[in-house]
Amino acid sequence: MNLSRRTTLQSTLAALVATPTLAAGKKNRTYEVGDARNGINLRIIERAMPKPGSGEVLLKVHATGLNARDLSLMRRVRIFGGPGDTPQRVPLDDNACEVVSLGAGVTRVKPGDRVVVTHFPLWTDGDWDDETMSKMDFSVNTDGFLTEYITVPAQGVVKIPDSFSYEQASTFPNAGLTAWHAVVEDAQVRPGETVVTLGTGGVSIFGFQWAKMLGARVIVTSSSDEKLAHMRALGADDVINYRTTPDWHKAVVEKTSGRGADVVLNTVGIGEMERCLQACASNARVMLIGSNPVQRTGPQQDVVGLKEFPRGMIMKGLTIKGVIVGSRRMLESAFQAAHANNIKPIIDRVFTFDEVPDAVRYMESGEKIGKIVIKVA
Repeated sequence: MNLSRRTTLQSTLAALVATPTLAAGKKNRTYEVGDARNGINLRIIERAMPKPGSGEVLLKVHATGLNARDLSLMRRVRIFGGPGDTPQRVPLDDNACEVVSLGAGVTRVKPGDRVVVTHFPLWTDGDWDDETMSKMDFSVNTDGFLTEYITVPAQGVVKIPDSFSYEQASTFPNAGLTAWHAVVEDAQVRPGETVVTLGTGGVSIFGFQWAKMLGARVIVTSSSDEKLAHMRALGADDVINYRTTPDWHKAVVEKTSGRGADVVLNTVGIGEMERCLQACASNARVMLIGSNPVQRTGPQQDVVGLKEFPRGMIMKGLTIKGVIVGSRRMLESAFQAAHANNIKPIIDRVFTFDEVPDAVRYMESGEKIGKIVIKVA
C-alpha cells in the first residue's frame, strides 16, 4: 500500500473512532423524581435511547449539577412554568454534553462538539417573554439532565470553549448565566462601584467573579467565618457574617463610609429585601434572584420586613429588577468573557453518577462553597 493511500485510510479510521456511536439496543440510565412525601426520593431506571427529531440534537451528558431550585423540584414543590410535581420527571438543568447525532435541518453543531444547553432553550436573544419562552423549562415541564442521553432543541445549544472541562462548563447554564444576566446585563456594574452578594452559593460566587472582572469592590455575606475566610482568599474586598451581625445592612453602610452599596444581589428572596434596600446607596440597583417565600410571624401573620419599602424605594431612587437566568446570546458572551479573563468556576465537590444521593445530601447540608457537580460520563 502506498504512503498516501495508507495515510488516507488512517485518517478515515480515526474519524470513525472519533465519531460517537451507540450500540444497538443500548439503554439510557436515568434518574427520576419519585415519591417525595418523606423527602427527596430519586430512583434510577433504564429508558429507551432517545432519538433526535427535526431541529433537535442527541446529546451524551458528561456533567450536570445541583442548584437551589433543584431541591424544591425534587421535593415536588411547583415553582413556575409547568408540572414540577410530576413523579416521572428527570431533574437538574445544569449540563455539559457531547453531540452524538443530529436531527433533520440541524447545521449549528456537528457530532463530537462539546456543548451546553441554555436553561430556557427557546430564548435565543432579545427580551424575555414568559408566555412563549418558558414552554420548555428543563426539569419543570420537560426532562432535565440527570441522565446519560437527552434530546434538545438545537437552537439552545452553545459550544464550550476549549479552556473549560465538562465539569467546569456544566456550572454556566444556570448559576453562571444568571449571575452574568444580573451583574453584567441588567445592573451594568461599573469600575469602582460596590457590589454586595448574599451567601456563597453558585449564583453569588459567580456574581462575585463577574463583579471583580468589571473592576467593582465586592462585599460578601455568609453565616460561616470559614466560608468568609475562603472568599477573602479568592479576592473579596470585605466580608460580613450575617449570623453574628444580623443587621448586616448597617455593616455595609459603615464599610462604605456611610454611602451604601451600588448593587445588591438578593439571592435569598423577598424576606430579605428590606435589608437589601437599607444597604443601598442612592440610585442603587437590587437584583432579585432568590425566590424563597416571605416568612410570616405573630398572631396576625404579619409579613416580615418591607416596612420601609415605599420610602426606601422613592427617597433613594432605587431600582429592583427580577432576574431570570438568561438567553443563548448571554451565555455565549459569558463563556467568551470567562475564557478571555481566565475565570474558572468555583467547584466545591464532584460526585459520580452513582453518588447522586450523596450529592443531594451534601447540597442539603449547606456546607458547600460555589457549585456541586455530578460527573455523568
